[in-house]
Amino acid sequence: MSDTYSNFRELQLHEQEDRDYRIKVSQNWHQVLVVAPHGGNIEPYTSEIAQWIAKGDFAWYLFEGIRDIEVRKLHITSHNFDEPTLLQALHEAYIVLTIHGLKNLAEEYLMIGGLDTVLATLFRRELQNRGFTVKDCEQKYRGERATNICNRGRTGKGVQLEISYALRSRIVEDAECRNRFVDAIRSVIKAQELR
Repeated sequence: MSDTYSNFRELQLHEQEDRDYRIKVSQNWHQVLVVAPHGGNIEPYTSEIAQWIAKGDFAWYLFEGIRDIEVRKLHITSHNFDEPTLLQALHEAYIVLTIHGLKNLAEEYLMIGGLDTVLATLFRRELQNRGFTVKDCEQKYRGERATNICNRGRTGKGVQLEISYALRSRIVEDAECRNRFVDAIRSVIKAQELR
């Protein structure tokens, strides 16, 4: 399904902030930025997962659909997503991780994309070691365009996690699963920060 709006300015002309969507950001920018560009009702639970990963240690940014009907209209594909607050945050970030949602209701898995293949491999290994299923990335989820928001930080490369709805639900509902998932991601990021 193609997007209704090709960029943020177009969306802004037709949708109203705090009625249709909202933008939430952490108080301070940081060299690590965790982003949920399709949060709220667009791709449910991606906002919560992004904030759990960031905690108080990393910067976070959420673009959330807050209406109940036709919320899919608020989805802007990652390589077209150009909301100014996010672009400013990306200028500060060396590590960019974006959290996305796949529609799969039955299977608990994720796919990892983005141009930072080293970091993606580390995430994959750590998540698999902790019992999560990581599938090979389908073409449309690879996040290989330079304009994809995960690749627009200071290094020009980042990582995106595409998480099935079934796994997102489990992360939200099951504290043990959530802790395992969040700790896996955070441990990899923390190790990179120390380098």
